[in-house]
Amino acid sequence: MEWNDEKAKAIVQKHKKRFSWKLSFNVIRVLLGIFLVYAVYMISVSIIYEATNVGKRTEFYQKLAVDWTYPGYISTNSRSGTNEITPFLTQKIDFPLMKIIGKEEFAITKVSLNKPLIDAYSTTTVNEYFPYNSDKGFNFSLPYNPVTNEKLDETQTPNVWNQLEQIHEGNVAQLAFSINDYYSPEELLELISPYQIDVLWMPIYMGELKNFTEGGWSGSENDISLAKPWGLSGFKKVDADFNINYSTSILNNHSVRESQSAMLRNMKMMLDKDKNLAETLFATDYLQERHDYLQKEGFQAYGAVVTGPVKELLKLKEVEGIHSVQLGEIKPWNWIEE
Repeated sequence: MEWNDEKAKAIVQKHKKRFSWKLSFNVIRVLLGIFLVYAVYMISVSIIYEATNVGKRTEFYQKLAVDWTYPGYISTNSRSGTNEITPFLTQKIDFPLMKIIGKEEFAITKVSLNKPLIDAYSTTTVNEYFPYNSDKGFNFSLPYNPVTNEKLDETQTPNVWNQLEQIHEGNVAQLAFSINDYYSPEELLELISPYQIDVLWMPIYMGELKNFTEGGWSGSENDISLAKPWGLSGFKKVDADFNINYSTSILNNHSVRESQSAMLRNMKMMLDKDKNLAETLFATDYLQERHDYLQKEGFQAYGAVVTGPVKELLKLKEVEGIHSVQLGEIKPWNWIEE
């Protein structure tokens, strides 16, 4: 057979196509294998994640952190956000952050948590993706210097009362105030019981600046406000699988004792089972000290976040000892008399 360049090129081209086809098939087979292994891996991880309730537990702890350390806000009860695990075993959790203004709940912003395997690298952020978030947060003045036990000054805020006088009575709002002494939550509720308002949150003294120092403070020698106050809120009850089966967002005569018991109970649970995770989510190194102080000294409230009709909030001006008043969000009338 006569050999020439044309025949050589034809033979090479024939084998080249066959080799390319086999190579492509092998690449596809490898990629498909990788995809199947990945799919099986992720399905297995997701099943274990759900079966062990790891995600629900972490989400519940993060919601407690919101309820206890974000004055005027509440976390949602339902799993309405995201709770998933990534291929690198990082938990991604987010849920809306709500405010009760009057008798309605409003979504203000969103909490997002990224929790990798190592708790210390967890990050919690507040994402302002809702239409607005004008709230700058409330602060509360301590009634006594924790170190010297000397009485601190009351900060008068006549401009807030003047504002309330000018706001039309067809509105509801949130209001925060401090008070010039420590009260048990029950005593504080009794003090403001003549007024048609709902109590949402009370700052609680837990030994800060006396037994431990954390987060700092602002003010002066005669006016001390903790940078990150902790407080008593309504409570959430969960079952063994961390499903929320009962909750309340209002502190009243029916719920206030259970709220205190639930707070101590949840603190103890976190200390016994997940101390490192809990302290990471709460951004504290002193969860044990806080729990022990409450257990020994009881709950000592020194203010409150309340909501109600603006003219009813204005009446709090009559209560002796209320000071450092701050006006929060205002909404059109949605109040239902009970």
